[in-house]
Amino acid sequence: MLHIFRIENGVLREKDTESILPTLADDASWIDLVDSEENERELVQQFLEAELPASDDMEEIEASARFFSDEQGLHVHSLFLFQSEGRARTSTVAFVVQEGRLLSFRDSRLPDFRLLRLRVRRGWVKAKQPIDILLSILEQKVENLADALEDVHRDLEQVGYSVLEEENGELEDDIEKLARLEDTNGKIRLCLMDTQRSISFIQRYVRTDKVRRRTCAEVQHDLDTLMSHTTFLFDKINFLMDAAQGFINIQQNQIIKIFSIAAVVFLPPTMIASIYGMNFEIMPELNMVYGYPMAICLMLLSGMTPYWFFKRKGWL
Repeated sequence: MLHIFRIENGVLREKDTESILPTLADDASWIDLVDSEENERELVQQFLEAELPASDDMEEIEASARFFSDEQGLHVHSLFLFQSEGRARTSTVAFVVQEGRLLSFRDSRLPDFRLLRLRVRRGWVKAKQPIDILLSILEQKVENLADALEDVHRDLEQVGYSVLEEENGELEDDIEKLARLEDTNGKIRLCLMDTQRSISFIQRYVRTDKVRRRTCAEVQHDLDTLMSHTTFLFDKINFLMDAAQGFINIQQNQIIKIFSIAAVVFLPPTMIASIYGMNFEIMPELNMVYGYPMAICLMLLSGMTPYWFFKRKGWL
């Protein structure tokens, strides 16, 4: 899928792809290639007269492979967050800033770009040069990551209430939720760290532009704040995880204690029953008139005595 945008009077506008696709007009300010088909890739490659980045190359984590400049332009590979099948996922978007044009290549349909397109249709995205479009995308990304952190914090509050307040909470389910929240928070932190590197690289590119340099500084400040918040969430997740596991251990210890006490209570009666269950010829108690009731009473007394002792000690 191909999306084409132009800067018109300082405002970013989306253009009809079908009418412009055969020629890919030279005045396109932003060309966004999404999960492209072969014919679309070939068309863009002919237009750029260069090889498009492969998916494997986009996923490289070395700074030299994600942030560099060459004859094609300024290359920035940035990691974006999205939800798939109820779990947080990440996908890399490759940006190329050229003279008068921004190119982006991605394999996933990301909510950041969907929201940005909605803002473009309403005329809310201001831009003068392609680098402004890239900064707007990164600003939108940071806002969405902040919203994702708020969602994690809100879900964490609910799990915390279940773990610490509810007497009959499902601790196993809570641990599963905490593991999912930890995974989401980790991916958010990964995207934030990647965005920090992207902004640092762009700052070197716009170091002579005070306005854009100030925009980068504001985004960096927001990123630093969000990074601190992810650290706080990690600490809270670990605390709740330890608390949930501790409560599970306490419940298991209670069950084991009951079985241990039951074993001790029934051990003396079992011993007495075993003694009188032996088949020896000479056992004086076998000829006693009250031998059977005496053995029953002795078994009851031997069982009740440890029970009374445990009860008095407060172990039951």
